[in-house]
Amino acid sequence: MVPKPIIAVVTGTGAQGRSVSQAFNNTGKWHVRVLTRNLTGEVAQAFEREGMEIVQGNFEDRASLRKAFEGAYAVYSVTIPPWHQSYTNTLGEYEQGVLQADVAKESNVQLFLFSTLPYVGPEYMGLGGVELYDAKDRTTEYITSIGLPAVYISTPAFIDNVHSWPLVKEIDGGARLEFWGYVVGKDKPMVFLWVERDLGPSMLSLAESFRSLGKPSSEHPLKHTIQPVGSWRGTWGQVSREIQRQTGIETRHTVIPDADGRWHRDLTNAFIYQDNHGLYPTYDFPTQVFTDLGVHYGTLEEFVRAKIVPMFAKS
Repeated sequence: MVPKPIIAVVTGTGAQGRSVSQAFNNTGKWHVRVLTRNLTGEVAQAFEREGMEIVQGNFEDRASLRKAFEGAYAVYSVTIPPWHQSYTNTLGEYEQGVLQADVAKESNVQLFLFSTLPYVGPEYMGLGGVELYDAKDRTTEYITSIGLPAVYISTPAFIDNVHSWPLVKEIDGGARLEFWGYVVGKDKPMVFLWVERDLGPSMLSLAESFRSLGKPSSEHPLKHTIQPVGSWRGTWGQVSREIQRQTGIETRHTVIPDADGRWHRDLTNAFIYQDNHGLYPTYDFPTQVFTDLGVHYGTLEEFVRAKIVPMFAKS
C-alpha cells in the first residue's frame, strides 16, 4: 500500500492551521501532522479522534521541528508576532520563519506553504515599518535564497474575527447591535478571507497541483510566487449592513481609532496601512489562480447567515 503524503501544519490548532488540517484530512488522501503546544487541548483532541497525528511542536526548537517535519511532503508555515496575547516564546517572526524554512530544507520538504503579508517598509507614512508585515516579507526572500520550493500565501483581513473576537455585540438591552472595527474606514475597499471555510481548500488545491505535476517541485510555475488568497472584496460597512439585513436588528458601526490597548501599536500601524493603501488593490478576488485550480469561495451573505445570525437568534 502506497503511504499517504504527509503535510505538517505549524500551529495546526490555530485559525489558519485548523482550516488547513481539516481540508487535507477530509480528502482521506493525506496524512495530516498537526503541530501544537497543547496536546490535551479541545481542538487537538478532536483532530486526533478524526485520525490526524498530533505532535507537540515548539517552533523555536530545531530538534522539535525536525521531528515534526520528518518525512513530510508539504509544510504549512505560520509565524506569530511576539506581542500576540497567546505567544510565550522569544523569537521574532523573521527568526521563526527562517528556522522553519531551514529545517524544512534539511528535511527535504517538497512544498513549503508560507503564510505572509505585503511589505510596507520603514518610510511609509512615517510609521517606521510594520513588523507584522515586513518580517514575513523578509522571510519570503530568505526562503527563495535557500532554494526551498515554496509558495507565499498572502492573506487579507480575516472575516472570521467578526465571530471569534467578536466584533459585534448587543447593546441597549438587545434592542440594537454594535459592530466595530479598528482604524479602517467603513467604506474603504478591503479583501476578506473566510479562513475556516476557504483557506484549507485553497492550500489543498496548491498541494495537489504540485503533486500532480509529474516533475520536481522546483519546476512548478508557481514556485516562489506570491499568491494572495481572498474570498471576496468589499468593505467593513457592507459587513455591518449585511448583519443588520439578516438579523433584522439595527446595527451601529463604530470605528475605533487604534488597536494599541487590546493588541499592540504594530497592529495599529498595519490597520493604518490598510486604510490608506488597501490590500492587494490590483487583484480581483477570488484570484484567477485559485479559481483555475477549482476552488469555490464563500460569500459575505453565506458567512453572516452561518456564523453571525445564530449569535443573536432568540430562543
